[in-house]
Amino acid sequence: MLQTLEALSKNRLANESDLWIYIDGPKENTSNEDLAKNAEVKKIAQQKQWCKNVTVVAAEKNKGLFKSITEGITTIVNQYGKIIVVEDDTLVSPGFLEYMNDALTMYEDAPEVMHVAGYSLPQFSGLDIKESTYFFQHTTCWGWGTWKRAWSFFDADGKRLMKRIKEEKKNIYRLNMYGGFEFYWGLKAIAEGKFHDWNYNWHTSVFLQNGLCLHPANSLVSNIGHDGSGTNCTVSDDFNTGKPLADKVTVTKIPLAENKIVRDFHKTLGTRKNKIVLFVKHYLRYLRVG
Repeated sequence: MLQTLEALSKNRLANESDLWIYIDGPKENTSNEDLAKNAEVKKIAQQKQWCKNVTVVAAEKNKGLFKSITEGITTIVNQYGKIIVVEDDTLVSPGFLEYMNDALTMYEDAPEVMHVAGYSLPQFSGLDIKESTYFFQHTTCWGWGTWKRAWSFFDADGKRLMKRIKEEKKNIYRLNMYGGFEFYWGLKAIAEGKFHDWNYNWHTSVFLQNGLCLHPANSLVSNIGHDGSGTNCTVSDDFNTGKPLADKVTVTKIPLAENKIVRDFHKTLGTRKNKIVLFVKHYLRYLRVG
């Protein structure tokens, strides 16, 4: 969390930004060690004026990741109409807030656009993307933003989302990003109460609205939660950008459609072998959390 806040404070718009820090409460019957860690997080949040205005919202009891994040987002978008979200396992470049604010302003009145991501998958870095940004149907949540008009479609009911997805089998293929990822089994685990991850619901909610997600061609965010310290992330190097973060990404109007180069490339990831690997990986996860 300290690294995240320090990186955010170095943004060129930090001294013009209001920051709300949401801290979940300790679980029931938690150990003294974990209580001390929770107190340390609160101390870090309050130790410095990270942005122009800082408000710390600390829950007394544990809500869990799903409820803690979604309630916070709902509160802010209802009050201000839009939001930029940075979780505590991400590092943002100094130009992150500029990019996010520019994108949220430019596409505010474009209902097709529902999500703005600050992160771009490293697999896309070698693609010949002409513009500085592109659209792709992936709600990458490592430094992102949205509007009240889009968040109003968020559905927390996994069972209802599953029912809507299964109405047409082709939906599963597209939900899984053309076979390049496996969202279906994660959503199924959520629907059955075995797993709690809000972004599966958000990704599906956006998908069902045919919503577009804006991404920078060069990532402004890196994730540091795959080192084994994260609660919901496995140890992996698959998401490392492999190069320095972009200091600035210029936001210009681009066609309101998925980038064909990115889409077609992602379809190549959905090979039979990769589909089997993804299926086994996520199915085993589904069984494990049962």
